[in-house]
Amino acid sequence: MGDFVLSRVEGRVGWLVLNDPDRLNPVTFDRIREINAAAEAMSSRDDVHVVVITGAGRGFCAGADLSSSGTFLEEKSPPGSGSIIDGPGLWTLTAMRQPVIAMLNGAAVGYGFELALQADLRVSAAGARLGHPAAKLGTITDTGAATWLLPRLVGWGVAAEVLYTGSLYDASDALAMGLVNYVVPDDELTEFTTQLAETIAANSPWALRTTKGLLFRGLQEPARATVLDQFLKVNQGDPSYDPSSHYARFRG
Repeated sequence: MGDFVLSRVEGRVGWLVLNDPDRLNPVTFDRIREINAAAEAMSSRDDVHVVVITGAGRGFCAGADLSSSGTFLEEKSPPGSGSIIDGPGLWTLTAMRQPVIAMLNGAAVGYGFELALQADLRVSAAGARLGHPAAKLGTITDTGAATWLLPRLVGWGVAAEVLYTGSLYDASDALAMGLVNYVVPDDELTEFTTQLAETIAANSPWALRTTKGLLFRGLQEPARATVLDQFLKVNQGDPSYDPSSHYARFRG
């Protein structure tokens, strides 16, 4: 593993920090593979109940490193180099077992914007800016997170505006759109996010992980399948429970 992602655990909270602050933490395919590996390693830890991902310095992630070869604009992503890892989700952060908070300390642009969308919650500094300029660059979004997750987060019309215009939005606009959960003063961002993470981490890790899986699968499953899945999860520890008793009732 390289040195682009710094990992640490504080109590029950895991931290993933993108670490190229002088250039606002841009990514290459190699760096995305490093993000994936760090996320997978953190996801495997039972002592970590919630994860915070952020960037070092003044930015979250400025998107593709256009000064490097192997960027999204120059070549197709080779198999296994994108943001997908094994797990219950499709993208790096959705595939993590734990809930993930994206702490947006600055620009979240392009791939950085899509990475933030993969988190369960987003806390933004007042000075942060968010958006995806793909349309301005004559290309499309990098991972599919923007075209699948974004409309489910903010609605089709808002998602279309964000992607069609390629504009960058300040934190207050992002809050109004529903792109972020909270906007806090820049100098209070770490303290606020840490407190939020610790509040979540104090809850049952099984409940957190199971609820995350149900939420994500619920975006794709019909209602009956979701209800059945809920019954199975709630009763999976009861040896007398017969899941077949619910199939006839809830099958579509």
